[in-house]
Amino acid sequence: MLTDRISEVSSGTTSEPEDLDIFESSLAIIFNDVRNQHGEPGHYVTYASPKYGEIKLGLADVEKDQTSLFSHHLWNAGVEVAGMIETGELNVEGETVLELGAGAALPSLISAISGAKNIVVTDYPAPEILANITSNIALNKPKFVSSDIQVYGHTWGELDEEVAKKHAHSFSRIIAADTLWMTWEHENLVKSMLHFLDDSPTSRVIVVAGLHTGRQKMANFWDVAVKSFDINTIKERDIDGIEREYKADRGVEDVIERKRWLIIGTLKKKSS
Repeated sequence: MLTDRISEVSSGTTSEPEDLDIFESSLAIIFNDVRNQHGEPGHYVTYASPKYGEIKLGLADVEKDQTSLFSHHLWNAGVEVAGMIETGELNVEGETVLELGAGAALPSLISAISGAKNIVVTDYPAPEILANITSNIALNKPKFVSSDIQVYGHTWGELDEEVAKKHAHSFSRIIAADTLWMTWEHENLVKSMLHFLDDSPTSRVIVVAGLHTGRQKMANFWDVAVKSFDINTIKERDIDGIEREYKADRGVEDVIERKRWLIIGTLKKKSS
């Protein structure tokens, strides 16, 4: 199960789960519920990589007014992307990788371990968030194959920022994991994706998001995205790896069951 790869700890010195984590995990089993987010601000989580071993991740201790960014948790979508890279479903070896809305930056770290050519990690330009990403890079750097990894603040759609000017049309892989909860930002998010993706016909934007966000919000993103991109692939996958066809509307859904599913899609530049 996807969520079995994550354990929560109170510091970077131990990987033993906290009592609260054990209690919440037990409740999830009893009620057949799924945890979509992991960890608390200022704490650590560990990701048990089937291929690379334990990856330790600090979570940003953000200001109260920044909690709406949700960068102080690790989300299942990021865990899914990490697994996709490890199995080769998402090939990043020798590729240039950008992560948007990185949070704890697990997909970026796995990309560096898996031999991406270079990696740029971005999130909202709040010092606490960017400092936490930088700390996670330092914490896991001994495992890296790639040493070219940079961290920038980026506000989606703002193309006059340093990272946008320096890295326009520079990436063959763009990763966006659980970035779709703000429907009012979908156009800006797509604008950034289009700006940063290079012109190679094999370059892709990889979008993974948990359905806890809501199916309507997901559908809105894809409606916006197809104005600028072609959808290369799109499907639904649950935390046990079961797949099914993506549907913009499945009628009335059980909330607990819906939380088990993620939408996994790839975008490519429109054919001329």
